[in-house]
Amino acid sequence: MRFSPDDVVCRVALNLGRVRTPEEALRAWLPLVSGLRPVSMRFEAAGPDGLRRGYLADLLVVFPPPEGGTALDRLLAPVGELARRLGLDPAAFEVDEDGLGGALNVKEEQDGSPYGAYLVLALTGADPLNPEGEQADYDDTGEDLL
Repeated sequence: MRFSPDDVVCRVALNLGRVRTPEEALRAWLPLVSGLRPVSMRFEAAGPDGLRRGYLADLLVVFPPPEGGTALDRLLAPVGELARRLGLDPAAFEVDEDGLGGALNVKEEQDGSPYGAYLVLALTGADPLNPEGEQADYDDTGEDLL
């Protein structure tokens, strides 16, 4: 997926550990999803052997940059708005050394949001999990790399 070089692209990881059905999870997330209008989303049950319980969601949200200010200001404005909407503290967002991205990692479960947000990754102009913009293909064994 391609983005404008000035777009602020955010990945939001959500976990509702106390819901028992996918319908409950989707109902809980519906106000958030309809308000944010993500360009991509994935919902799944947490694995039985994983660290998380219940249901997980991954949202890819794109914000056009606000007018004016520095590159850092244009990053922090939408990320701060997103953090507040999730019920998280925008001051907990840690900017990377380039000032073009960063992360907000919820350290304590009780600090989490009503939507179960536990991680927000942001990057200017690219998907934080795939900054090169290419789909990764790992079907091969990788023997040619040895």
